[in-house]
Amino acid sequence: MDIEFKSNNKELAQYGILDIYIKNKLKNFYSKNIQKSINPKQQEIIINDWKKKNSIKSISELDDWLNTYNLNFAQWIQLINSDYSWASWCMNRYKGELLNYYNSKKIELDMFIYSMIKVSNKELADELYLRIKEKESTFEEIAYEFSEGIEKYTGGYIGPISIKNIDTSISSLLKIGDENQIWKPKLINKSWNILKLNKILHSKFNSQIKLKLALELGDKLLNEKFHEIQTKNKNK
Repeated sequence: MDIEFKSNNKELAQYGILDIYIKNKLKNFYSKNIQKSINPKQQEIIINDWKKKNSIKSISELDDWLNTYNLNFAQWIQLINSDYSWASWCMNRYKGELLNYYNSKKIELDMFIYSMIKVSNKELADELYLRIKEKESTFEEIAYEFSEGIEKYTGGYIGPISIKNIDTSISSLLKIGDENQIWKPKLINKSWNILKLNKILHSKFNSQIKLKLALELGDKLLNEKFHEIQTKNKNK
């Protein structure tokens, strides 16, 4: 790979942006042929997609955005073309790997909706659990009245949320649970928790997910190449 880094690397490292600079250079290196082949029709689509994504609805709003980021029109076009080209390169490069990668990460891509009641007293937790199981009160009613965490303000309701953003003591149960399952009180982080799995919103292997995964794989490549470059420079 023949890429020149003419900038002052020590200065970039001092500001904590050396990795950003090198990774952007790598992106442009890999996707330069795609950038060169963008035709007027594609350019119009790229511009319209960018405006929609960034809620830019008028020329004046675009001018304000350019002024905010101190960019002229040509620099802006180069920026959005670079993002488009890199996404296209990643989609093409990893298209044969995406399904397996998706299957390996599906549990993280699904979204979970669950409910929780948190109390400090085990006897109270056991009593509340029985009241719910025997349908003397609803989960929501108990949460509003007794839960000691912020979830009491939502009737215990939490989500939709990714499994990777849930405490492992809770996520380990949700992963193997069935919808509407309620667990007996469990001691988690010094509180007794009654948990209910409400619903799993299963992800779909659609174009949006494919792009997300392709960009993730592209980022992994950039990180690997960045470390290779860093190691090579240290050994000089």
